[in-house]
Amino acid sequence: MISDTTETFRILTCYYRPKPGGFCKRLFRGIRALLDRGHTVHYLAVVPFPIEHPNCHFHRFPWPEERTSGYLFWGCFHLLAPPMLLWLGFRYRTDRAFAFGHTYSLFLQPLRLLKRVPLTLFLRGDTLAKHRTTGRTELLVAIERFLEGLAIAGTRLQSVSEVLLNRVTARHSLLLPAECGILRNDIPQCPALPQKRELPLRAACVGMLEHGKNQQLLLDVFKEIKAEQAQLYLYGTGPDEQLLRERVQRENMTDRVHFMGWVPSERIWPEVDLLLMPSLHEGAPNAVLEALGYGVPVLASDIPEHGEILPAKCLLPLGNATGWRKWVTFSTNEPDYRLRELIREQEAIADRLRFDWDEAFVRCVP
Repeated sequence: MISDTTETFRILTCYYRPKPGGFCKRLFRGIRALLDRGHTVHYLAVVPFPIEHPNCHFHRFPWPEERTSGYLFWGCFHLLAPPMLLWLGFRYRTDRAFAFGHTYSLFLQPLRLLKRVPLTLFLRGDTLAKHRTTGRTELLVAIERFLEGLAIAGTRLQSVSEVLLNRVTARHSLLLPAECGILRNDIPQCPALPQKRELPLRAACVGMLEHGKNQQLLLDVFKEIKAEQAQLYLYGTGPDEQLLRERVQRENMTDRVHFMGWVPSERIWPEVDLLLMPSLHEGAPNAVLEALGYGVPVLASDIPEHGEILPAKCLLPLGNATGWRKWVTFSTNEPDYRLRELIREQEAIADRLRFDWDEAFVRCVP
């Protein structure tokens, strides 16, 4: 349910620390939208968020900033964050709460139950799917599923996609949210880019370098593509970076595969002719939406999450490196003409993703 009230609220949230990538970018955007409309935001974190505002209040979780990983940290964070958030809620008389992700919703559940504070959970991705693709044990997946149920129970659940909402709610027959809705990511307003594309084609993958993003498939693709035809730029860092670098060196692809690290998004898209997203699973990828906003053509894996925001002609089968290679090679033949065809397909369905996301977010919380 979306509220039309103009009343202002004291709102509590939690996230352990700022990180590069679309998740935190969207979280901070939501907080700024609340602040711009007169609300007060309190948050618990180890490291302060990059938000300067008199109504935004940082409450420090007592932990060394350089040690926010590992079993010890996460064990202590899971144990101590719920009572700290409960205390903050009573101390500052917060009357609304929200969380990005079910872990942080779980931490805020005591506040919802004991203080009757409405809790909005913004579901950004499928943690269980991620666990399965990374080979976690079935016991760990079962525990995570139970905790997910506790986290969504009684909340105002706002999913980033219909596929994700249906998948998560289908897993829980007893622990159900009070309300359900969908708040998609929007396509940002972006300046027009020069349209002329020449060889070598500049292809990119943007996001965490990890198993779920499936950059190994792109290395399979570019192993058979000549450097004068196309270049691959990997934007981002992550747990698979060293593995990917070693393979590029071992298979002599350094002349056509480049590791760019984290780069501000506005600097990426003028340097990219084609975005490649072979993900095994997604929420609603910000990189794809930014590419659509800048008019950059996209080829993505044929998974349900991509199918909600991209036309069928932009989707390619998972695990079929030959099919991806053929498409990239095909695009190098008259690249300007071929890629314009993809852009026309994308523009036909992109309008429904152009909306005031900030206003929609704010109306979901109070």
